Amino acid sequence: MSTRTPLALLRRHPNASTLATGLAAATLVSTALAPAAGAASHPAWTPEAAAYGVSAPVNVSVKMDDGVTISAEVVYPTDPATGARATGTFPVLLTQNPYGSAQSDPTTPGTYFVQRGYIYVASAVRGTGASGGQLSWFGQRQGQDGAELVDWAARSLAGSDGRVGLDGCSYLGVDQWFTAAAVGTDSALKAITPFCTDSDFYNDLTANGGIPTPFVAGIGRAEPRGPEDDPATDPQSVVVAQQATGGSDAYDNAYWQQLDVQKLMPTIVANGIPALTEAGWNDLFPGGNLGDYVAAQNAYYHRPLTAPITAGEPVTGRYQAIVGPWTHGENVNATTLQNQRLEWFDTWLKGEKTGMADTSTPLHLFENGANRWTDTAAWPPSGDASSYYLGKGTLSRTPAGGGADDTLAWAPASSTNSLTYTSSPLASAAVLDGPSDVTVYASSTATDTELSATLNIVAPDGTVTKQADGVLLGSQRALSPLTSWYGQGGTLLKPSHPFTQASSQPVTPGRTTRYDISLLSNLTDIPAGDRIQLVLTSQTPSTFHFPVAPTPQELANLAGGVYTVGYGGPAASVLNLPLTSPDRFTTSPTDWGPAS
Repeated sequence: MSTRTPLALLRRHPNASTLATGLAAATLVSTALAPAAGAASHPAWTPEAAAYGVSAPVNVSVKMDDGVTISAEVVYPTDPATGARATGTFPVLLTQNPYGSAQSDPTTPGTYFVQRGYIYVASAVRGTGASGGQLSWFGQRQGQDGAELVDWAARSLAGSDGRVGLDGCSYLGVDQWFTAAAVGTDSALKAITPFCTDSDFYNDLTANGGIPTPFVAGIGRAEPRGPEDDPATDPQSVVVAQQATGGSDAYDNAYWQQLDVQKLMPTIVANGIPALTEAGWNDLFPGGNLGDYVAAQNAYYHRPLTAPITAGEPVTGRYQAIVGPWTHGENVNATTLQNQRLEWFDTWLKGEKTGMADTSTPLHLFENGANRWTDTAAWPPSGDASSYYLGKGTLSRTPAGGGADDTLAWAPASSTNSLTYTSSPLASAAVLDGPSDVTVYASSTATDTELSATLNIVAPDGTVTKQADGVLLGSQRALSPLTSWYGQGGTLLKPSHPFTQASSQPVTPGRTTRYDISLLSNLTDIPAGDRIQLVLTSQTPSTFHFPVAPTPQELANLAGGVYTVGYGGPAASVLNLPLTSPDRFTTSPTDWGPAS
């Protein structure tokens, strides 16, 4: 592994810290990226064979502190020879499901764990299935319900040995964070595995670039409402209505701030709850758990929560993350990822000496293109940055001459609503290792803009492979420098925007304005000879990672807009990429999941 490139990633704004340089920095990079000897592969532990049978689900009801009854199903280990409940006590795994009793039957996701000595409990989230109460969108009440279920599972559930873990994917994963924050210190909750999760609900799923999405409404349609829930008035339905009409919940207001999982991390860490997370590069929000990983590690070491983890900063094996080449929920219940969860639970609930928590590289990433797993500690792994300036159909390392521009029309059926820019073939291989930025200088004929960007890699044979995308509503262009991420030379790599009602400002027609579009993270090997391509569109394309649904007022402000994109002079539009050497990465000794 090369150690020639010095540490170059800034902690936030260029003025917030200084660069480490020279040999000492190079040593830090090497230490952060190279797996510790014996740390990532823990050969002493192997998944045990199935030793128990699985009981039929047992229906139970658990009363919460406010009188609401939560419905749950319990599955026990059984004696394979007799089918009777196995003797002795066992740790408990709990999942909280909003999709009703049919989907919460724990015999499917829980069988693997029950056969290996765990009791599995699936509860129906308040306001869904047979559970009472009104449905809300995650939050403190569901976390409190989870904490009370943990206490019940530890103290009152027959056969429990008093130790509890949380399991589940997607909504069933996200709810784990709120429960872990609600249990308090010295809880019976010993570990969680929030799989298929994101980090910041507003910025990740309920809005893209300040534009609401239909995500919450879609989840609501999939949730069978409980006997006491009123879909017209429950808290979740209020949010759906607010977003659709452009009300306060269409912005990143106090409601969404209290649902930002990253902000829960200091409490979760103080409660002593270890977490193993998972997401996919092709997920609903690609690499959505990376923000959780960053916030958990930073909380553990009392660093700013959303600052990047730079090479050489300490990390703990108590908070680990897996990002694979998967779509949402893909392979979660396949053997490899089941084994990873079992090892996590055996480590923290059964006290087995697995070695899993001893790693110094707790971030496990699939390197696309290279088709391998690699382990690191820092995120992003390097601070290297490269700028490619937009020109007439080109991306070049130097700005175009003054006077050049192109137009982009906001109209779904228009033949002029996309612009494509392509670089020359790369002279040497590189790795895209983090989030990217597109800074566009443009004027508009309307009082708002919608600019979407897609980053592609083009092979010599013409094959186009998407790497990342992003969108920005022009009226939400205000930049937050202190929470943005910068790379080598102060290059903007991850723009951060407030997305609040107060920060919203109309676009002045005819005035050249700066727009910083955040592109999602990726880890991809780019061979020499491939070209980098950027596509700008006036609306999100059909390939966008999740569709947006502008409010009626936003649509009115956008209608008929024609954007003039500038290339030269002081207003040079630019693509900023985190490109580093492939020598920075080595193959992980651990198989963290299928390569497809």
